[in-house]
Amino acid sequence: MRLAAAALALIAALAATASSQEKPQSINNNPNAAFYLSAADVTAHRNKLQNVAYANITLVERPEASSPSGVAYRMAVDRRRPPQRAAAHATEAEIWAIVDGAGEITTGGRIVETKNGNEVVRRIEGGTVHKVSKGDFLLIPENVPHQVTAFTPELYMVTFEFPRGVKGTK
Repeated sequence: MRLAAAALALIAALAATASSQEKPQSINNNPNAAFYLSAADVTAHRNKLQNVAYANITLVERPEASSPSGVAYRMAVDRRRPPQRAAAHATEAEIWAIVDGAGEITTGGRIVETKNGNEVVRRIEGGTVHKVSKGDFLLIPENVPHQVTAFTPELYMVTFEFPRGVKGTK
């Protein structure tokens, strides 16, 4: 019975994640070809994003068997709206290039979890607030807590994810 409940919980979690992320028909994963993303392409992908707090479309994903996630790197177009939860990735560094909107991104400090009814709220305590707008970049190393904490009215960005470390390490 516990196994069935756990399986249902996992399926529900995966369905929720899938609903907030859209993959285009064809992701560029050719390691021998450059990938060009024009401003018009960013706008076109941005217009396809679902109307949820966090949505993205992965454009480039290069496989790497020795990577902790099986991916050498990934590039996506993202939209962030409130509410956002704090996160930290043990084996992934990120670069966020803000392409539209403005807001604040808090990094560092520590992640604090609280319960609000059935919902788990994750926020950063004691971090550094970065005021960001179109044209800004932010590098977030692995294990660094990060959270979009203010929006005017939302943030659009191109994100670059770089898994780091060795498979099996935490």
